[in-house]
Amino acid sequence: MGNYKLGWQNIFGHETKIERLKKNIAENKFPHALIFSGIEGIGKKKIATACAAALLCENPENGEPCGVCPNCKLMAGGSHPDFYIVAPEETKTRRNIKIGQIRALQNEVALRPINSDVRVVIIDGAEFMNGAAANCLLKTLEEPPGQTIFILTTANRAGLLMTVRSRCVTINFDRLPEEKIFSELIDREIEPDKAKKISVIAGGSFGRALNLAESGGYEIREEVLNLIEKICAEEFTNEDIFTKGAQISDWSRENFFDFVNHFQKIFRDIFLLDQSELYNPDFKDRLSKIKISEKRLSAMIAEGVTVQRRLKSNANLRLLAEAYLMKLKQIVKN
Repeated sequence: MGNYKLGWQNIFGHETKIERLKKNIAENKFPHALIFSGIEGIGKKKIATACAAALLCENPENGEPCGVCPNCKLMAGGSHPDFYIVAPEETKTRRNIKIGQIRALQNEVALRPINSDVRVVIIDGAEFMNGAAANCLLKTLEEPPGQTIFILTTANRAGLLMTVRSRCVTINFDRLPEEKIFSELIDREIEPDKAKKISVIAGGSFGRALNLAESGGYEIREEVLNLIEKICAEEFTNEDIFTKGAQISDWSRENFFDFVNHFQKIFRDIFLLDQSELYNPDFKDRLSKIKISEKRLSAMIAEGVTVQRRLKSNANLRLLAEAYLMKLKQIVKN
């Protein structure tokens, strides 16, 4: 329906859930408040935005936005006055949705919609609302403005207040099958062997699969495991550290954050090797051969948290990388 970049056709998977949502829109039975729950990278925000596009469209057909009306064009341009998104703010220590953001939202929804019959609000990462923000939102959900629809997306539904959960209809988006992710990666011309491995380690998240395939994350993950094996075997030299630091100096801060994040996930996998689902299940055999105490693992994970926090300041990337790798080496040695 039109050349609409926010339409349903751009969403991968979840066909049954999407048909249900489209049917609710077409029959004017869309709930006033929903929770879209599922792991990171599974498409919750895209689906919520497609719902908003259809709800705000002047001429929707079977739950599809037409793509050509003024409201669709405003949505495509990211400037629709009746579409409102609340997202976590990044701080040096955590992601957080604050009470001030919810109060600003409340001021907005107290007004009548401008262009459409309804206003659509997405609270993305709703689990990051602090207690004050969540309680503030609860008042709005208890007495919702008649023209406003709320969609809360979360990767951790249990992190929401029970009273918030009870006032929303929850739709759980399941992990995507490995074979489906593999097929889609092949369609995107990813080399078959690489696509197969990525479909396994993506953990059912197509967003994560794309990130691993397109941003170099797949290769970085493999390199990080190689470095951890060398560090834990006490084979990682100071010269290795300075060489790696020089390479990292040319990276973006986002790439270095991902680099450290792979360390964190692999350390976590080692820590919980036989107790929990792994981030990197294809590495299990190699991880089982890494011998390191829980105390040292905990210290390494804590160091990663510190480095990711410092990365959000203006710290020199090369010096930060060298200090991080040196600290990991010292933890093992001591």
